[in-house]
Amino acid sequence: MHWRTNHFETLLIENWNEEYTVFQPDSGKTHFLNQMSMEMLIYLDQKPATLEEISAYMAAQFQQQPDHSFQRNIEKVLYHFDTLGLVKKSFVSSWHGSQPDSI
Repeated sequence: MHWRTNHFETLLIENWNEEYTVFQPDSGKTHFLNQMSMEMLIYLDQKPATLEEISAYMAAQFQQQPDHSFQRNIEKVLYHFDTLGLVKKSFVSSWHGSQPDSI
């Protein structure tokens, strides 16, 4: 399973000294994100990635240990972002070769 952003290009983002307000026109809601959360969205906007890839990237960016606990925290953030509509899951389907199918 891969994660990717959901309409990242439509988000209105303001940087407030390493904290961010993100207005999501699709929902009409504003979200408040820290630097790590914003970096995760930017990374996923560049390419879909697995939980393991995201965790490794984020650990390297923020000088954290990429252990099970860190990966679990990243996973919780991803599911929270999914609930908010900021990211979505995609799967590689055997019916479509290597093209991802969104759910």
